[in-house]
Amino acid sequence: MKKFGTFKGVFVPSTEAILGTVLFLLLPVLVADVGLLTILIIIVLSHTVTVATAFSLSDCATNLNHIGGGGMYALSKRSVGKAFGGSIGIQLYLAQAASIGFYCIGFAEPLQPMLAPLLNKISFFAGTGAEAVLFQKQVLSSFFFILFFTIVMIGADFTLKIQMTILFILIFSVVFILISPFLQIEFNNQALFVDSFSDINIVGNRQLTIPIFFLVFAQFFPAVTGIDAGVGMSGELKDPKKSLVRGTFSAIIVTFIVYILAAIVFSLMRKEALLTGYEGNSPVGNILTDLLGFGKKFPENIPGLIVMLGILFATSSSALSFFMTAPRTAKSLEKDHILPPMFRFLSKDFKPGGREPRYATLLTFFIGFSIIWMGNIMVAATIVGISFLIVYGWVNLSAFFERVSKNPTFRPTSWNHWAISFYGFLAAIAAIALFNLFVGVIIFVTQYIIFRLILKYKSQNKLEGVWWGVVFRFVASGLKALHKIVMGSKNWRPILTAISFDSKGDNPDKIAYLARKIADYKGIVDMNIISKEGRKGKEQDVLSYGIPTSLLQVSDKTEAILTMIQSINFGGIESNSILLEYKSNVNTVKIINKVLELKKNFLLIRNSVKLDLINDIDIWWRGEKNGNLMVLLAYIIKSSEDRVPENIRIIRKLGPDDDAEQSRQEMLDLLQYSRLSGEVVILPFADEDFMETLRKHSSQANLIMMGLPGNYTSESGKKYFKINEFFFNKEINKYSDLPPIIFVKSAYVLNLIEE
Repeated sequence: MKKFGTFKGVFVPSTEAILGTVLFLLLPVLVADVGLLTILIIIVLSHTVTVATAFSLSDCATNLNHIGGGGMYALSKRSVGKAFGGSIGIQLYLAQAASIGFYCIGFAEPLQPMLAPLLNKISFFAGTGAEAVLFQKQVLSSFFFILFFTIVMIGADFTLKIQMTILFILIFSVVFILISPFLQIEFNNQALFVDSFSDINIVGNRQLTIPIFFLVFAQFFPAVTGIDAGVGMSGELKDPKKSLVRGTFSAIIVTFIVYILAAIVFSLMRKEALLTGYEGNSPVGNILTDLLGFGKKFPENIPGLIVMLGILFATSSSALSFFMTAPRTAKSLEKDHILPPMFRFLSKDFKPGGREPRYATLLTFFIGFSIIWMGNIMVAATIVGISFLIVYGWVNLSAFFERVSKNPTFRPTSWNHWAISFYGFLAAIAAIALFNLFVGVIIFVTQYIIFRLILKYKSQNKLEGVWWGVVFRFVASGLKALHKIVMGSKNWRPILTAISFDSKGDNPDKIAYLARKIADYKGIVDMNIISKEGRKGKEQDVLSYGIPTSLLQVSDKTEAILTMIQSINFGGIESNSILLEYKSNVNTVKIINKVLELKKNFLLIRNSVKLDLINDIDIWWRGEKNGNLMVLLAYIIKSSEDRVPENIRIIRKLGPDDDAEQSRQEMLDLLQYSRLSGEVVILPFADEDFMETLRKHSSQANLIMMGLPGNYTSESGKKYFKINEFFFNKEINKYSDLPPIIFVKSAYVLNLIEE
């Protein structure tokens, strides 16, 4: 397949798409309406969006060794991944295909008044009403649409040769506009141009207001969104990395100069000749071809005739450009397996040995042709314009993400700054709001639905591209900031290391469930599953709970746990709490002493195999040190995403010298001032064994929390757990017939009451 260079492959289609109907049909009346100064500001502002987008394109293009077909879709998908890039590509293709119909309508717009006398002689087309005029325009549009379709079906090389001819005519027309002030043209027996530069139209016909400024901006802005016509040829270029950058910037610079000079020329025209009135809040006026004498006799009609040719060929070139780029976008989408299998034909050519996307061109034909014959053309025009703006916005955001993520693989050879790309994104979003905010929101929602479908069915629910780097950059920055901040009682949250053991049952799943309830909603948790050395680790994916999990094979479980609790987690964040599944063959006393020495909270879970949905929690209160932590943990569990448990009981068994009412009020005050909820249960003093009391009141709970049994002493400022391991295990085993129990030992007193 023949490849093209910068000029023919990028500059020509981009330039011709930008110098379209706005330049010839809309810009003159806009200058007459708001004046030269306002128009120059709007031209500069509009071009800043395309310049920012061009810088973003340069970043994406020069960072890749191979770009391939698809234009902006091909560039953006490398940054934002298959799912998000695919949603951009589908939206881009539909906008490109639909825009062909609009350009064909623009082609027929100035022709219909010229051909109306001839068409009215044919009974099938005859009529003078609005419906008859619309029908004639649709027929003319359809004729030229089919003509353009035929040209594109021949091949890209033939189409670009025609576009070279069109470019020559377009340049000739633009030059004629620029020299028209020197031709002494008259309109309605008066000079079209003012006598001197002192009479130039600076301020316009009506007082400028912010709504009027935004209205004119929205009307002009589509003129500068044609760079996609050249970028869409990325797969047909000899050196796309260089051609896309040079061709796009060259087209933007040349067309910017043309629009500035044309606006100055139109400001020299008498505004009463250009502007005839208003429809609603939009200005209407005489067509530039009529002003330049198209209806006069030869040779006085030459200026108007040349400009008429410019209008026709500008719109036809835009239609041809998107008739080439749209099928190539569809072909790229299919080759990347973005589309369902039923669209596999889009990457094929029905011509033997051909490599043109002719099947995709056929599909594009039906989409564009339907636009011509749809009822409300303005609504469809708004949708297409906003779709293009959304694509431009995402291209800018892709480059912004690449810059701020600082991925080592992102090494573009172009110069850019993240602020330029971010400005391009914000400006595109602002332009969407000016067009139609409601339609913009609908299109964003539609794109999100497409993204979710691709993510689910094509990407296994995993994002690709720059997202990991972006999240990593912000997480890494946040972790560095955390090291400079003290975590006190006010902002305490669990940073939990959970430890379970590989077994025939599902204990690791139970521990993972509990760990997630404690820490995943309001803190950080990592899961560790320990098995014997040489034994195959647990196969089941504990990540279904959303917890990072490590499978560890060790020879000495106790020593492995002691090492684990002393290590610093990724990012330099040290855990403040340890959740350990009870095992009789692990030296729990030794582990407890090390945890207390490290000033970490210790949570020992017994009977975890019985753990199920946590609907009811019983907290056995013996003092504020362990009690405050248990109450806070219960609140955190309750606040987790599935909003259970529904009932928390704080149970306090009185001693022989405790006052029942005073004790109840103390507990109620604690809950009230700490803004926590729960039921207070006060058990009177009795000689009944504590185990019997526990079984009587908490045997139906889903989870029990209580202080860790055993005696503690302090030596040289360090706390030690003074109990023999054998007797400790014997004590813990007394609770084997009860529901799951978390034995809690807090390293410090948490203040539940905000001062």
